[in-house]
Amino acid sequence: MKRRFTAVMMSMILMLSGCASPAKGVNGIKYGDPGASGQPVELIWWTYSPDGTAPDHAEEVLEKANEISREKIGVTVNMIYKSEEQFDLDLQTGEYYDMTFSSDWCNDFDGNAAKGYYYDITGMTEDAAPKLYKAVEPWWEIGTLHGRIYGVPMLKDLGAEVFFRMNSDYFENEKGMTLPEEMSFAELEPYLKLWKEDHPNDYPFYIPQVGLSGAFQVHERIVSKYLVIPYSKAGTSEGTKIITVFDDEEYMDMLRTLHKWYDLSYINPDAATTAEVPRSIQTPVRTGTAWTGFMGWSDPEAYGFNVKLVRFIGPNMSRSTEQGALIAINAAAPEKNAEACLKYMELLYTDKELRDTLAYGIEGKHFEYYENTVIRTDEGNEHYMQDAFVTGPAISASVVSPDRDDPADPLQWEKVYEGYRDARISDTKGFSFDPTNVEAEIAALDAIWDSYSAELVTGTSDTDKAVAEIRKQMEAAGLDKVREEAQHQLDEYLEQFRKKTD
Repeated sequence: MKRRFTAVMMSMILMLSGCASPAKGVNGIKYGDPGASGQPVELIWWTYSPDGTAPDHAEEVLEKANEISREKIGVTVNMIYKSEEQFDLDLQTGEYYDMTFSSDWCNDFDGNAAKGYYYDITGMTEDAAPKLYKAVEPWWEIGTLHGRIYGVPMLKDLGAEVFFRMNSDYFENEKGMTLPEEMSFAELEPYLKLWKEDHPNDYPFYIPQVGLSGAFQVHERIVSKYLVIPYSKAGTSEGTKIITVFDDEEYMDMLRTLHKWYDLSYINPDAATTAEVPRSIQTPVRTGTAWTGFMGWSDPEAYGFNVKLVRFIGPNMSRSTEQGALIAINAAAPEKNAEACLKYMELLYTDKELRDTLAYGIEGKHFEYYENTVIRTDEGNEHYMQDAFVTGPAISASVVSPDRDDPADPLQWEKVYEGYRDARISDTKGFSFDPTNVEAEIAALDAIWDSYSAELVTGTSDTDKAVAEIRKQMEAAGLDKVREEAQHQLDEYLEQFRKKTD
C-alpha cells in the first residue's frame, strides 16, 4: 500500500511552502514566430472551464503572470479555456496548441496519449526541467502509458476521500454531540435520528437521483457503474478480480442502510426524481469528495451553518483518482516549444508568485496573504473564481483560508500526502478498458442501469429486490459477456505489465 509514497514527495511539498493558425485566448493576442530573436517563447495553453469561458478578470491576471514568467524563464502563455466538448472537437479538427489540460474525466489522457496526440517527454524532462522532475517524484506513473511519459501530473488530491458535511452548530454546539474525524457510514444514524426527532416534518438527509456524492468511491469502476473492483480487495488475491457492483458488499450495505433510512423518513421521499438538492435546503448532512483539511464548505453564510467534515470513505487510490489533472504537450509542437512547456511547468511547481497569481489572481486585488495562507477578497470571489488545479499543481499553490477568524493549515498538503501512506491502492496498475468488442452489450446495459438505478442508489426501493430485478435484466443483456471481456483484457494487461517490469 505504501509502494509509491516516499520522503521525496514530502520534502518537495515543504520546499514549495506554433505550426498552425494562431489561436485567440483570453486576451486576444495573436502570437508570431516563437523563435523570433529577442522575443520570449510564446505558448498556447488549453485549460479547462465547465462552460469554456474564462473568469472575468483572466486577461489582467494572465498579463501579470506573463510578466513573471517572461522575466524568469523567457516564456509567456496564451491561456485558452475549453469545455469538455470543445477539447474533443478541437483535438479532432487539429487546432494547434502547445500544452493542454488532460485528465481521466476530461480530455482523456490515456486515450489521447495512445492515439499519439501527446509528446513523448521520456528522458526529456530530466534535462530540460530537472526541478520539475524532482517535484513530481514519485508520481510520474500517473502520466505514463506503456512505459513512456506523455504528461506531467499537476499534483493535487490523488486519493478519493468522501466526507459527511455536517452541521456542527446543531450537532456539537446545540446538542453536545461529538463529530469525530472519521466514522463508518452506518454510524451516521444517531445524528439523523436526533435531527428527525427535533424536526419531524423535515428530512435530515436530502439525496438527488444520482445518489450520494462520492459513495461509489468504495470501488474502482472498470466498466461504467456496474463492473468494478472493490478497494477493500486491494493487496489480496481478489485485487484484480472484476465483479458486478451488486457483489460489492461494502457498497450494497450502504444502499441497504439508505433504504432503512428512507423507510424511517430520514431521506426525502422524492429522492429518485430530484435532479439536485439546492443549497437553499439547509439539510444538516450532505456528502462530498474532498481531502483532509479541505475548507471549501466552511462558509456559514453560504450554507446557513458551520460545517465540519467527517470522513467515511478513503483514502482510496487508482489511476482514475490520480489522473485528476495533468498537462500534456502537443506531439506536433516544435522541440523548442516542448522544452519551453516543461520549463513553464517547472516554474508552476517552484515559483510561489507565479503559481498563486494563476490560481487566485492579483495580490491586493483578488487575494491577500494571511498566516502563510491566502484569503480571497470580494473582488476575487466575484471575478476570478475557478478550481486551482486548472492552472497548475494544487500542492504548490498557497492554501486558502475562508477568513481571518478561521485560518487554514498552511501545511495541509503535507498532511494529505502523509495520509496516503495508509491508502488502499488499486492493483490494476492503470488498466483502461477497451469497449470495442462489446459496444452493443454495453449500450444495452447502460440503458438498463439508467432506467432503474435511481431508486436503487437513493434507497427508495428495497435494495435486494431491486438488485435481483436489475441483475436479471442485465444478465440477459450480456453482463457476463462484458465482465469476461474486461477480465480477459485486465489479465492480459497485467501480464504485459509484469513482463515490462521484470
